[in-house]
Amino acid sequence: MSSAVLQWVALATMVVDHVGYVFFPGVPLLRAVGRISFPIFAFLLAEGFTHTRDLKKYAARLAAFAVVAEAPYQLMIYGRLVPGPPVRNILFALLLSLGALWCARQGGLWLLGAAAAGAAAQAGGFSYGAYGVAIVVLFYLTQERRWLGMVCLCACTALYCWYHESLFQVWAVLAAVPLLCYNGRRGRRPPRYFFYIFYPAHLAVLVGLRFLQRWV
Repeated sequence: MSSAVLQWVALATMVVDHVGYVFFPGVPLLRAVGRISFPIFAFLLAEGFTHTRDLKKYAARLAAFAVVAEAPYQLMIYGRLVPGPPVRNILFALLLSLGALWCARQGGLWLLGAAAAGAAAQAGGFSYGAYGVAIVVLFYLTQERRWLGMVCLCACTALYCWYHESLFQVWAVLAAVPLLCYNGRRGRRPPRYFFYIFYPAHLAVLVGLRFLQRWV
């Protein structure tokens, strides 16, 4: 399974999750399917970090589209724009995780920087908090032993569920199945900016459809 296929799996499960959130809140299966998406995005971020030729441009793309996506994300989740720093959509979490990866690559005391990024994610209300940063970094550190990365995913997910006193996120461990099937190849991926555009666009579409639904 190439990284291109993994990306499509992540996108599809994300859309299922968001459709379930907006239109079918009484169908938990849709939200369960959606738990698979973030670990795959986290894995792809670690892979992208390893292979990118220009980390600054990579970070700039994430930052730019994170800002673009924040308003439709808040409208989808809360039905309004909320006060405070705009860091709630997943691209902000991935951006912070990218910084944590840079620290992890430096090694030594820089690992404290990766830990600080996790603490900042938790304290700052980023999507998935410290859990999100942790699995990105652990996927990076276990690239040569992918099975160990999947063990880390299961362990972090168990801790996340324990901390939140909920089994809602437990379905994330199913992401280990496609991730273990990854063959290390790029595959035929969509254009570079497809995901960045798709993410805020699909949020805006869902917000628009919900608005129309209320007036029909």
